[in-house]
Amino acid sequence: MGVCLAQLPNLGAKELSVAKILPDKEVRKLLGTVILDADEKRINPNGIEIRLGKSVLFHSTDEEKQIGPDTFLKILPGESVTISSYEQFVFTKEVIGKVFPGCDMMALITPTTTMMREGIMQSATKVDSGWSGTLNWGLRNSSIRDFILGYREPIFKLTFFLLEGDEIPEIPYGDRPNDRYQNTNGIARSTRTIPASIPKNKIVSSSTERLDPKKQLREAGYPFDHISRELTELHGKFEVVSNDVLLLKDKIEEEAKRLSAKVDEYQKTGLEKVESLFDRKFLTAAGGVVGCGSIMYGAISFLKNQGLTGQTIGVVAIIAGIGVWWLTSFLARRRKNPEQST
Repeated sequence: MGVCLAQLPNLGAKELSVAKILPDKEVRKLLGTVILDADEKRINPNGIEIRLGKSVLFHSTDEEKQIGPDTFLKILPGESVTISSYEQFVFTKEVIGKVFPGCDMMALITPTTTMMREGIMQSATKVDSGWSGTLNWGLRNSSIRDFILGYREPIFKLTFFLLEGDEIPEIPYGDRPNDRYQNTNGIARSTRTIPASIPKNKIVSSSTERLDPKKQLREAGYPFDHISRELTELHGKFEVVSNDVLLLKDKIEEEAKRLSAKVDEYQKTGLEKVESLFDRKFLTAAGGVVGCGSIMYGAISFLKNQGLTGQTIGVVAIIAGIGVWWLTSFLARRRKNPEQST
């Protein structure tokens, strides 16, 4: 059993100015009473490492999930979570008095240096006298990599302060009406409340039109400051590309207009040529038909005057038609294959 500071040899209550920080041998006495389900191997020179429990709250998605043996918690870059401790704590005066009669106790929660070495941001807080339950603590992954935590892996440290005399609070945690986190099991969500409807004239905020997103990213710290620099560089590149695209667009529109004008001109000229060619072909064909008819009529009249019969004239007409057909076909083939004529 431990002793209060006033009971320690050569130390009187009047000579004390600060609470006593418990060393490892005194912390060990708290196991099984003040600290439940603890691992004695996690005791360090002036406190104990507390391990990751089963409950986690993801603030980005407002999801509360459970982990357990052989499972791992993944925290994305820039993500914030609230986690629960595996150990439970009973900081009531009655329980503490079993180990240190007449004394009380509080503790400080601080990050482990291992977590900070991997880019995990955590803030220090405390455990008040009178507290009971599992501890909740928040952390944020400020690195650029996924952060993986194993179930019951050490995540923060507790440093214990032994209180006595005037250092013992009059009203311990849990005895006040607004102590809503007492006897926490898992994750206790924030109990802060605001009115459901607030008039706009009661809201004080910055002017949104004056917000500079790039500056906000820079002030948010790593990795967001890096994102801000990248966006600034990309913005400059986009401006150059946008200007080039606008110039190209103007050139394309100008070229399209020029081509459209040429197409219209070609269509008009081509139509005129087709009409002219059709007229020439039609007139040539019509003239040929009329000419051939006249020639045939004259030839028949001439043959009749020569005393030839109708049968003979028919034979002559057939032979003449075959000759004309052959001559026309020959000339057409020579026109299609002009190279054969050379």
